[in-house]
Amino acid sequence: MIKDALGHVWVRVTARCLRFKWRLQVAIRRRLQRTSIRHGWGSFPVLIYQVGKVGSSSVYSSLKRRRIACVHVHRIDPENIGKLAAERMRSGLPVKDERLGLAIHHRLRHGAEKVRIITMVREPLSRNISAFFENLTDFYGGSPLDSISVDEAVRRFLGEYPHHVPLEWFDLEFARVTGISVFDHPFPHEQQWSVIKEGRFEILVIRVEAPDPVKKAALEQFLGIDNLEMVRANEGGGKNYATLYDDFRKRIRIPASYVDEMLDSRYARHFYSGAELSKVREAWQGKVER
Repeated sequence: MIKDALGHVWVRVTARCLRFKWRLQVAIRRRLQRTSIRHGWGSFPVLIYQVGKVGSSSVYSSLKRRRIACVHVHRIDPENIGKLAAERMRSGLPVKDERLGLAIHHRLRHGAEKVRIITMVREPLSRNISAFFENLTDFYGGSPLDSISVDEAVRRFLGEYPHHVPLEWFDLEFARVTGISVFDHPFPHEQQWSVIKEGRFEILVIRVEAPDPVKKAALEQFLGIDNLEMVRANEGGGKNYATLYDDFRKRIRIPASYVDEMLDSRYARHFYSGAELSKVREAWQGKVER
């Protein structure tokens, strides 16, 4: 009995030590990464820079597996970082670690080298639902997911979620950092990706809905590589909220005015053709209240 008890204690202590070692190693790597970017040590990494929940984690994982130096950020503009921190503090939520974005901002301001950026876009209705579920902790204060009703989730999504975020991100974040408006450059809907070259920036814009072979070809051409293996990462179906997510999609009824706001936006009309947006409307037709 005593021997078994000591064995269990040893297992728990070992597991905690390994977790602490892993966290320490991650913290050291992140600090070195921020420091090297801020002070201009080495070449500038590829920036995977976009609003959240548009499939960028898969691109990041694919490039990391290929050992391509890259960083993954949603915010670089100091004003936006400060606003988000203040909002989370007012709401009693932990402030996100945005030091990597601030280091990138410093390097961009004080450096002159060429910068390659990969940014992604997604149909805004599906993107907003996905982002809402990714941030459930913010909306429910850490409540167990099995205690959240579908009706409550629908109410919170329609009444409290900031639906404007994907529509405004390129204006309020991307353009402030790069000085480039992606809306000034045509987007080939059939190709599903494009490259913008302006000043020191070379930007690859890809739709998340593009099949993997299209993404692979776009990334290989943009980065000058071949044989890139696309991997999947951060997909909602594998999350602990998957059941609630499925029930939510079945039960939700969306106001027609909301669908119009999303699909008639400059963002949607720029990256998707009229025919493609009509298909999105058809897909949501049974969920719309008029």
